[in-house]
Amino acid sequence: MSYEFESRVTPFDFWRLSMSRTYRSTAGICNLVFTVSMFLLAAKFWNGAGDAAQLLLFVGCILFPVLQPVGVFVRARAQAAQAPPDMRLVFDEEGLHVTIGDRHEDIRWKNLTDIVRQAHLVIVFSDTRHGYLLPDRVLGRRREEFFTFAKSKIEQEK
Repeated sequence: MSYEFESRVTPFDFWRLSMSRTYRSTAGICNLVFTVSMFLLAAKFWNGAGDAAQLLLFVGCILFPVLQPVGVFVRARAQAAQAPPDMRLVFDEEGLHVTIGDRHEDIRWKNLTDIVRQAHLVIVFSDTRHGYLLPDRVLGRRREEFFTFAKSKIEQEK
């Protein structure tokens, strides 16, 4: 069995991944609590606050729902710009074969650490922090079939 994909990762893919990881963590819960608290503070004290205090309340209200996603998107654009545009990934019985232009690398299943399925993409990890992103638009209808195949190969090697 063999699966071949052209990896076309966009800034939006990196942004969604980063935002979903943030809001599934303790930091995300703190962000939500802070934002709700700021809205409550702003509602209570807005009329009696001076200009400087109103500015601080306003910035506090938009910090996580507006400014953080914009900052994450700026970082995601930089990440996407570093991703090679012509990366071809082939998964077969032996492992992962990565081709970028005229360069080629083979990664055996035992050297891949995990595969994770998220709502909009699948990540094949080459170590605990790095991996190959395969968005749903790249995987198409073979998403579940591919995930099952790769998961079984990685678990088989552990």
